[in-house]
Amino acid sequence: MARRVGDGANTLFWHDQWCGDVPFRVCFGRLFDLALNKSITVKEMFDQRWGDEGEAWQWRRHLWVWEEELLDECRLLLADVSLQPLSYDVWKWLPDPSEGYSVRAVYRRLGRR
Repeated sequence: MARRVGDGANTLFWHDQWCGDVPFRVCFGRLFDLALNKSITVKEMFDQRWGDEGEAWQWRRHLWVWEEELLDECRLLLADVSLQPLSYDVWKWLPDPSEGYSVRAVYRRLGRR
């Protein structure tokens, strides 16, 4: 399952799968470990500006060079993201490539949570 982001108010930036195939806490685990606010929403990150000059990124310490490079990769993924202010965030079901849509696939997926 993944989220289709509308205004981003009900989608957790690090925890929900909303941009790409995995949540950012998995894809950018090192940045997640260093982030001060692990429960920030997509809307909050967007409002605080997640670009180069943005205030959205708050860390426990200064980033090392290779961590800055990870942040650049993350920002690149976010460059084309636009939120829809009058639209709500919703869940969408992504079918299992081998099984498609099935009760069994849903049950297994929900069992992992």
